[in-house]
Amino acid sequence: MTDYPTLAEIADRLFEKADEDDDALVSLLDTLSDDVRLELLTSDLLNAYQAYLYFFREEPGGELQAERLMLTPASETLRGILFDEADIFELIFSVGEDGAGIEVFDGEKTYKRFTGKGARERAREYVFENLA
Repeated sequence: MTDYPTLAEIADRLFEKADEDDDALVSLLDTLSDDVRLELLTSDLLNAYQAYLYFFREEPGGELQAERLMLTPASETLRGILFDEADIFELIFSVGEDGAGIEVFDGEKTYKRFTGKGARERAREYVFENLA
């Protein structure tokens, strides 16, 4: 495990090189070792929006979804972050041992978890085709 000051220094270098370009940040994260990258992607040094972009390589939906993720530290992905809704169901972005995913949740039960590019859209389709 990387100590916090070292991790913060790595994050600062990445931000300086990326110069507020999200695509550049994603590319720079790809250059890190798997362990350090995961530590950063689940830390308070990045926000959940940056983590979402890294894991899914696409925007999280509209402005509301992006704003929810931007205002949340990436460390919250370990517990799961509500970032979108589909009908009465919540779409939760989480990072676990099996990677990042979007869970369809009703407040008590998780119905299905989607991973990879297009996960959010597949989760929404699942809700409207199977649950709503």
